[in-house]
Amino acid sequence: MDIKSLMKEKQRVLAITLNTSLGHPVTKGDNCEKAWIGFFRKFLPSKYAVDKGFVFDSTGKISEQIDIIIYDALYAPLIFETEAGEKMVTAESVYAVFESKPKIEKDTLKYANKKIASVTSLHRSTRAVFVGGRQQAARELTHIIGGILAIDSFSTDKIAEHCKVYDNIDVGCAINKCSFQIQRGEEKNFQAIKSYGENEVISSFFFLILDRLYELGTVAGLDIREYANAILEEKNF
Repeated sequence: MDIKSLMKEKQRVLAITLNTSLGHPVTKGDNCEKAWIGFFRKFLPSKYAVDKGFVFDSTGKISEQIDIIIYDALYAPLIFETEAGEKMVTAESVYAVFESKPKIEKDTLKYANKKIASVTSLHRSTRAVFVGGRQQAARELTHIIGGILAIDSFSTDKIAEHCKVYDNIDVGCAINKCSFQIQRGEEKNFQAIKSYGENEVISSFFFLILDRLYELGTVAGLDIREYANAILEEKNF
C-alpha cells in the first residue's frame, strides 16, 4: 500500500466515524469533536497538545468554549482541567483553535468566527527567553490559526464570499467536500482561497495544517509575572 492509499484510508475511517456520530443527536457534537481531536493527535508532533476547553489570559478574561485547541505542550504552564475534562489553556500557548460542525455554511462560519474571536481578542504577553545560556529578545506574538471542521460544506465560492467578512477563519476541512485555506493581506484583508478536492481532502488538510504550524515556529515566551501579579495578593512578583 502506498502513501496515497494510506491517506485515503485515513479519510475513509474519519468520515465513517463522523457520520456515525451524527446518528446520535444527544452526543453527536462531543463525538465529532473527539474524532477530530483524535485525528490531530495521531499526526501532530509531540510538541503540540490537542484538547477541548477554554483559553484564558492574565487579566482574568476567558474565551468561549472551544471544540479543538492546539497548544504548546512543552512550555505551556497553568494547564487546568474542569471536572468535564476540558482544559484551561493560557492564551500565549495557543497555536490554533477550531470549531467542529456538521456542515460548513453561512451560519456555522459566522458562529466559528465569533468563537475564534473570543480567543484572538485575549491579552497575550511576551518576554525575553534564554537559549543555550544566552538571552534572546522577546519575539513578536504569533498568529493564532482559526478554522472550522465539518463533514459537508457548501461551495468554495460561498466559503470565499463569507470569509471576506468572517476574517478570523484561516483554514477549514469538510471531509466529504474539500479542504481550504484563506490567504489574507495586511489587516486580515481577503486575497484568495485555495481549495483541494474530494479525493485529497485529508491529505491536503494534513499538509496544510503542518505547513501553517511550521510557519509559526514556537509560540512567544509567556511572561509568568503577569499571571503571578494577577493572582497573588502581593503585586510586583
